[in-house]
Amino acid sequence: MYNYETNFSANSIPESSNPPLSSSSSSSCNQGHRSSLILKTEEGGCICLLCFTNLISNPNSPTFHVSYAFSQLIHAVSQPSFLSHLLSYHFHLILSPLVHSLSSFDDEQICRQVIDLVSDLSDVGGFSVSADFVARIADVLSSGEFCWSRRQFYLLHCLGVLLTRQTDTYACIKDKTVLVNNLVTGLQFPSEEMRGEIMFVLYKICILQYTSKDEEGADVLLEYCPVILQLSLDALMKIQRDDVRLNCLALLKVLGQRGFLARTFSSELNMDTCEADDYSQTSNGEANGSSMSRLFAEAIKSPLLSPDIQVQTSTLDLIVNCLTCGDCSLKQIQVLVEENLADYIFEILRLSDNKDQIVSSCVQVLNLLSTAEDTFTQRLSLGFSTLVSVLPGVVEVPFHPIQPQMLKLVLDGISTSPGVVSVKLVEAISSSLALMLKRYTTGEMGMLPETFSTICSILVALVKSPSASGASILMATVSEASRHAILASLSIIDLSSCQLLHSLSLLKEAYSFSQKISSTRSNSPEMQLKNSVIEICQNHILPWFTTEINGLEEESVLGILETLHIILSQAHDTQALQLTHALLSNSWFSLSFRCLGLYPSEIMRLRVYLMLSTIVDNLLGDDSGGPIQTVSSTLPTDPVDLLFLLGQKNNFELSSCQTAILQILYISSLYDEMVADKKLILTSLEQFMLANSSHLLFGSADSNVIIYLLNLYALCRSFTKINYQICYSPDAEKIFFQLLEERDWDLSSCNIHPSSLRWLFQQEKITKSLSSQILKLCRNSGSNGTLVDSSVLNFQDIALLASVGDNLLPKVLVLLLKQCVGEDMLLEDVMSLLHFISLVINAFPHASDQLCMHGVDNAIQNLCSNMLCSSSLENDMIVSRFIFIILCSVQSQTLYCDEAWLAVIMKLLDSFTLRMKTNGWKEEHLLVLGVLSLVLHHSTHGALVETAKFILLNSSLAPLMRATVDGLFVNGSASIEQEEETDTEQALVFILLFSHFYLRSLQVVLPGNMDWQNFFCLPEKTCTLPSIGILCQDVCRFLHFGSSLVKLVASYCLIELLNGITDQQNGVNCSMGYLRSMVAILEGLVFHHDLRIAMNSGLCLSMIFSWEVPTSLVRNNSWCRTIVEELAKSLAAPCSVSTSFMNHHRPAVYITIALLRSKTVPPWMNSVLNEACVSGIIENLSPNNISVEVVLLFQQLLLSAYLKSDQIAKIDHLLQACRRCICMENNEDECIEENGRKVVTMSSDMGEVCEFLLEIMSSESHLDINTGGHHAKANRLMEETDLFSKLVAGNREV
Repeated sequence: MYNYETNFSANSIPESSNPPLSSSSSSSCNQGHRSSLILKTEEGGCICLLCFTNLISNPNSPTFHVSYAFSQLIHAVSQPSFLSHLLSYHFHLILSPLVHSLSSFDDEQICRQVIDLVSDLSDVGGFSVSADFVARIADVLSSGEFCWSRRQFYLLHCLGVLLTRQTDTYACIKDKTVLVNNLVTGLQFPSEEMRGEIMFVLYKICILQYTSKDEEGADVLLEYCPVILQLSLDALMKIQRDDVRLNCLALLKVLGQRGFLARTFSSELNMDTCEADDYSQTSNGEANGSSMSRLFAEAIKSPLLSPDIQVQTSTLDLIVNCLTCGDCSLKQIQVLVEENLADYIFEILRLSDNKDQIVSSCVQVLNLLSTAEDTFTQRLSLGFSTLVSVLPGVVEVPFHPIQPQMLKLVLDGISTSPGVVSVKLVEAISSSLALMLKRYTTGEMGMLPETFSTICSILVALVKSPSASGASILMATVSEASRHAILASLSIIDLSSCQLLHSLSLLKEAYSFSQKISSTRSNSPEMQLKNSVIEICQNHILPWFTTEINGLEEESVLGILETLHIILSQAHDTQALQLTHALLSNSWFSLSFRCLGLYPSEIMRLRVYLMLSTIVDNLLGDDSGGPIQTVSSTLPTDPVDLLFLLGQKNNFELSSCQTAILQILYISSLYDEMVADKKLILTSLEQFMLANSSHLLFGSADSNVIIYLLNLYALCRSFTKINYQICYSPDAEKIFFQLLEERDWDLSSCNIHPSSLRWLFQQEKITKSLSSQILKLCRNSGSNGTLVDSSVLNFQDIALLASVGDNLLPKVLVLLLKQCVGEDMLLEDVMSLLHFISLVINAFPHASDQLCMHGVDNAIQNLCSNMLCSSSLENDMIVSRFIFIILCSVQSQTLYCDEAWLAVIMKLLDSFTLRMKTNGWKEEHLLVLGVLSLVLHHSTHGALVETAKFILLNSSLAPLMRATVDGLFVNGSASIEQEEETDTEQALVFILLFSHFYLRSLQVVLPGNMDWQNFFCLPEKTCTLPSIGILCQDVCRFLHFGSSLVKLVASYCLIELLNGITDQQNGVNCSMGYLRSMVAILEGLVFHHDLRIAMNSGLCLSMIFSWEVPTSLVRNNSWCRTIVEELAKSLAAPCSVSTSFMNHHRPAVYITIALLRSKTVPPWMNSVLNEACVSGIIENLSPNNISVEVVLLFQQLLLSAYLKSDQIAKIDHLLQACRRCICMENNEDECIEENGRKVVTMSSDMGEVCEFLLEIMSSESHLDINTGGHHAKANRLMEETDLFSKLVAGNREV
């Protein structure tokens, strides 16, 4: 569109030229005109208006003179006094000449000057001046003698400028009809510029029609509208200039806004009408018989492809205006689509470079064209990729005006032509929409509800498209999108069902999509999507649904139930069970009946009961929920009504309902959820049994019904023990017990509530039935102990009963073991029972205490008497392993039947000796050594003392062990190193373990009866009673040459030997060389990488140094000095003393303490542990890193007078702070350390048996680093700090 407010400056002529107008000061001009027509300028010159008008009115006047005259007048008009005088007295003199000059001169510069002058005069003169100009120009254009020519261009232009600046002047046009008629005639003028000016004037007239009408109030454009439209569209189709196109588009748009365009389209006027023949021209002599709709489509194609963005935008706006008018029909839109208008729009989109204005207009047009569904579908499929390319720019802007239309088009494209959506497009669309949902959920952008719904629908359509399976990122994208959609829906305060239902639909389709691709890999995209959907249901939908159910619409509730039901039905076993457990753990049965209470409609009843049926299927398998599904339409919605039906007399129609009701009660009870009051449930169950006793006992009642009754009745009866106000029927109880005795049921194949199990195993009246069930359970669990978790559903609950003393299970197990080991025993039953009991102990080690209290030791005695040495080696191993399991898990205080265990050990030793003579050291022999070790271990706690004496005094073991040791040394001590990780090493470790427990038990059971000097006798001397056949020098050899494991066990053995000799006498009676060799071996192990070996070596050295050994052994020992110096430097060096750092130096601490305690302290001790060193150690310590060994060192330094008074004060203050820290930690951590004991299983190998014995051996050493838990170490540290405080107080008193 032209800018009609632009001022054009005229070129001035040189000063040397002679102007036609002179500046004479006389009373008249050169032509003799009167002075009143001569106006003076501020520069002193003057202008004769009559000369001026004569000049410009003469078409033959030289244009040079005319232009100069206009420039002078324009300059003078800029002077207020001149302009005021001109407008006041002479305006009408120049009015007509000025208008006439616009069409008289074919000179652009002159016309521009005229238009500028007219504009300036109109601006200053106001409405009256503008009105006169408009009226005069309109008169010229409306005259009957008017003829269109090139010279009318500027006349039209001036009129357009005036109408734009002064809109009120439109009313001054006298004959508007003639003017419009002439203008319409001018539209046929071939000049594009001329038609552009005419269109602009018509555009202004059309706009001004709203505010100004002629005297009769008629719309002068109405009768010319069809012709104007016809000619404008024809011109638009041919025009090549963008500025003219803009005028044409503006005219068409305003006509469309006033309804002219719609009325013309609706009437579909053809160009062959009489009126059109008068004004239109056809090309190539052919009549244009196409409709206006087709003409419109053809006309706008050219401007649509214009490089000018304003032209494109105006054209698109025209299309929108045309298609949004009320009279636009679907047929007209179809015509536009058939004329390939959509293809042009897609092309514009492709070339738009994502410019928002173009994109917005294009999308609006495409959205309007989409109403012609069938015709538009093919075009949309062709341009779909172009549409998707501009999608990100629209969706990333919050509340973008065209977001809904854009998303609707994308949804239409996917839905109508899914085949055109390539893998690349699937990924691009899903990524953009997922990001949009994420930003919406996090609050970064807002979103209209319809936009949210469309996004969900698009994603649903994407996962259903053929290309979905090939999109690598679609699984992850849909997972993220569904999560954000659900979270956004659940966070909306207004609980409208629309968004929630769409997000649920997306979630369902996402899960169905993941099911289409089979994958078992846990990290595959398919499994991740499945797990994500399950997680969303568990952690978001379910808790929200439970909280908000009262405020939800029925449609929303049904949508949630349907979604969960579909996922439960489609899920694989593991995932279905996971979601099922999550539902039931959130009181799903109560929630279901709340749904039925809030919305008692038929569809809700079906949905609730069908979902319960699926839950039962997932839990019990094999279409177990069939009874509920069959009667879902007849079951009551009130739980009380369900119980009423259950208590009725059984008949054919009622039977299915009662089975379904029992099933519902059974499943809900397993998850501690009662759908009604316990009293009502118990009463209903009793009525059911009393009314249908014959059918239950002697009829064809389903075995599942028996299981349901068993669990429910036992559970309700367990409540009566807690609440004595709940009464029960003895008659119903009698029927129940009779039912268990006479009907076939299987405890191992059904889920039973733990409280129901406990109550059942408390009833002595059904002991026989319970024993039968336990034996059946043992047989089902197999003889290898590997099928417990999969085949025995209640194993953990049953095993727990065996570990407590309020039921019959321990007694039943012992009785079964005694009965099985009889004259008519079945070996398979015995083995199964042993395996089962071992599994029970493995799950709950305290069960062994209960078994021992009920006489399992006597049963084991019978077992050994009947089976050991009389059956296969494999069975002997099972029996031995079972004995080991009992002894390793039982507490010593429950082993009070010493006679039975003595018989067991005697039988074991007989079997051991018999097989040892023929086979050598095998696993069975090592296992027996392990059993003997455990008996000796218990003897140190006061249990099985007589049995331990038998072992200690038995002479059959020593020769076997001695022979084994000698066999190792036959090729020299170094040969021991070659036995690492061999059967020989394993045998040696077990022998040493037995030796350790032997030595410990010897000190407790037979104190004073052993001359410990015997263990230190040299080989050539006589040993009075070396019962185990291993001497001290053997142990030292193992310490020096053995593997790390052998060294470890040997170090514990040496500690017991040195403890025995230390307690019996002051030192050992042996040669100096013997002692030096022992000390040298131990000193070499003080810095061993295994801290336990290093610690034991340090303790052994400390005991040796406490004897009355020669002074030279300590005073001249440079290695001891090196150990103490290393300890002092490390602890005193400026650093952070950590726990691991302190553990490394613990062995050296004990050696240092022993040296300080010796009667002859090495003289170098004062220089090593000097005042600076001790102060450095104190400075490095804090209340949090003090250990027991540090406190022991300070105690000995205090007793040895190595501490100064200020150092003592600092240490005492530090230890007090340490005590406060310990007290605070104990108050904060009130949890009790685990009482659970590690046990060996039937499937354990000898390595695990060895590891268990090592753990027991380590735990018996109170100074070992692994001793006790946190509280035990804290208590020991508290004791030592108290002792230091007492020593300080005693030192002060002295």
